[in-house]
Amino acid sequence: MVKQKIVIFSTICVLFLNLAACSQKSSKIEVFFEKGSSPRTIALKLKNSGLILSANMFMAVIKLSGDEKHLKAGRYEFDSDDNMLTILSKIKSGKNLNIKITIPEGFDIKKIGLLLEEKGICKSSVFETAAKDKNMEGFLLPETYFIDPKSSADEIIKTMNDEFNKFWSKDFEKRAGELNMTKRDIIILSSIVEKEAVSSKERPVIAGIFYNRLSKKMRLESCSTVLYAMGINKERLSFEDLRFNSPYNTYKHAGLPPGPICNPGKETVKAVLFPKETPYLYFVSKGDGTHMFATTLNEHVSQKKDTKKMIKKAKNEKKKNLS
Repeated sequence: MVKQKIVIFSTICVLFLNLAACSQKSSKIEVFFEKGSSPRTIALKLKNSGLILSANMFMAVIKLSGDEKHLKAGRYEFDSDDNMLTILSKIKSGKNLNIKITIPEGFDIKKIGLLLEEKGICKSSVFETAAKDKNMEGFLLPETYFIDPKSSADEIIKTMNDEFNKFWSKDFEKRAGELNMTKRDIIILSSIVEKEAVSSKERPVIAGIFYNRLSKKMRLESCSTVLYAMGINKERLSFEDLRFNSPYNTYKHAGLPPGPICNPGKETVKAVLFPKETPYLYFVSKGDGTHMFATTLNEHVSQKKDTKKMIKKAKNEKKKNLS
């Protein structure tokens, strides 16, 4: 059976190598394969671009070579006289004309802009200005993208926002209504949870705590909102920091801040849409990415003292190990 496949595969290769050789003049042809494109979609695009004579034949080559799961998205440049094996090899290699860029969960517009500039795609300041003008904070989905280096900031923003809109479903819209929240409310709260919860298991719990605080008209008191308002990043906020004058400072202002503080990932948005019912009203970081939870202020204050001791002890042990 294996020998039969090899014979058939070899015959196909020879046939199309010969057909490719009949091409009179070579020219460059660009083809873009979106992320998630099926082998069938890829084959049809190649046929419509005039690079292959038969989509079915190309599908057969893919199947016989066992490369169905090895085809990579992106914008590729082919020669018009490339044979099927050469075309398949290029798509498998992933060496396309686009630049691969992965936006981590929790990146804000400024950080996305800096990453784009680092990759040589566009100026950070240009991207940041365009994204803020369009009020896109929170609505640029963290994902892996294949970006044409010739793309404008507006085109990049549209690509990322289109991915967000594909993700945000009618079911999500309905669920937001059940929670008495708008889509924007959900994304604002998701952006805060994204910054506060390192552990995926804790996201629904922390989301539930914030809902509890909102229902009781308590301030959210999220350090992440203060850091966003100040435009800085530091391990711990001072009492002076907590008094920073900004509508984003949830230590000073009740309810949700006026907008998202970052671009939350899919799982965090789902955690906010489907929070865990919990009696907790407080949480404090243990310094290892997890938290301690409390139902009363007294319990919370006690936990804060305990976590300070834990963090201090861990730092001292780390110093000893380094010395």
